[in-house]
Amino acid sequence: MLTFWLIAVALEVLLGIAFLLTGADGAIDRGLSKAGIDFSSDLLTAVRVVVVYPAAFLGVTLALAQVAAPDLAVFIVARIRGGRRLLRAVGSRFRPWSNEVGARRGIRIWITVVIVFSACNLISGLLHRAFVAQDFTWHFSWSMLALLPVAMLLDAGALLEENGWRGFALPVLLRTRGPLVASLIVGFAWASWHFPVKYDAFTDYGLWGGLAYLGAFTIKIVALSVVITFFWARAGQATLLAIAMHGLSNDVARVGGLVDGTTWQSSAISELDLAVPFIILALVLVPYANRTGWGDLAPLGSE
Repeated sequence: MLTFWLIAVALEVLLGIAFLLTGADGAIDRGLSKAGIDFSSDLLTAVRVVVVYPAAFLGVTLALAQVAAPDLAVFIVARIRGGRRLLRAVGSRFRPWSNEVGARRGIRIWITVVIVFSACNLISGLLHRAFVAQDFTWHFSWSMLALLPVAMLLDAGALLEENGWRGFALPVLLRTRGPLVASLIVGFAWASWHFPVKYDAFTDYGLWGGLAYLGAFTIKIVALSVVITFFWARAGQATLLAIAMHGLSNDVARVGGLVDGTTWQSSAISELDLAVPFIILALVLVPYANRTGWGDLAPLGSE
């Protein structure tokens, strides 16, 4: 697990340096301007930028490769240790639900996930409106419904990271840890992996403001990790469902609106607003799972 995390961070940093040195960020900004769209983390936006501004191709490719660092790290770890057997074990989890769970129960879990995560986004939107109204925009439209499948299945971060976090790291930790502790460790690893690309928190907000923002961000990611584990295990260790949950939490459909934090206080509060529904949900789901069972907690390599 430590080797995997170190490789994922190293790849992210190296690709990030290449991204900055090639001026890729400027090319992407010009592509977004020519396309007349705002930045979004979904793959449809990436394709639109490249189509209208081909010069952004390198930048988009580097950005996607950077996001994919956790998945790429799995291949490197497999090369070092585990080989094809490890890759088959990770690949076997790339499913909407397991055979043991079955389609009927699996579909019910997916419907529950969409409802629960959309409700969490709405609650966060209400908290944003109450606490960071000056930096918050929220426009309801039918496009939100159309974008939900995009958020679930085409969010770049979700699609290109989850074979690492839930396909590999979580089932590896289940060899020696219980589901809650394993979820917390994955949550901290997942959150801290983001830190290098969030260096601008310190340039924008200073040392203490940057630390406050990253602390709030980490709380959100750790709480989200626990909730994802609950549904992931219930669906039979289904990486596709983890991708959907990750994507819904990133909320490219803007169900919970959008905060453009201009101060560290606004940015930190907005992260805590996103965290609160998942913290409450985790406090409900963990005791419930301890009583009734978490679901499939088979460790990696037990196939």
